[in-house]
Amino acid sequence: MPLFSSTYTNKVDKKGRVSVPASFRSTLPDDDQSIAILPSLVSKAIEGFDYLYLENISERLNNFDMLTSPSLAQDPAAKILSRSMTISFDSDGRIVLPQEFIKHAGITDRALFVGLGRTFQIWAPEEFDAAMLQGGGA
Repeated sequence: MPLFSSTYTNKVDKKGRVSVPASFRSTLPDDDQSIAILPSLVSKAIEGFDYLYLENISERLNNFDMLTSPSLAQDPAAKILSRSMTISFDSDGRIVLPQEFIKHAGITDRALFVGLGRTFQIWAPEEFDAAMLQGGGA
């Protein structure tokens, strides 16, 4: 099971490519050269995790009674699984962040990777600092 810890700031190029910290990549299984990401539902960040964690989320959502959900907008699977993406690393350990995710997080030229144990977040550094001051961050 991966354990993401510490914080790292990496440059983001004009194409949205950013290096995933080597310590994050090294915690993934040897055969897993990708991560899953989605725009956070609660902050101006991108949530990240390994594919097995995404499968665990899916399993838990399968137990959710869709008949009790009054609308698609309130369906957890629609909010989480439909918005998540699996992104592979290139040969240099970089990923390309989707433009809509970059916009959601307010990322420009730098991305802050914040380890949270089984998951991590990707922030615009200034958004992270502001959220931490307000008590709404990681």
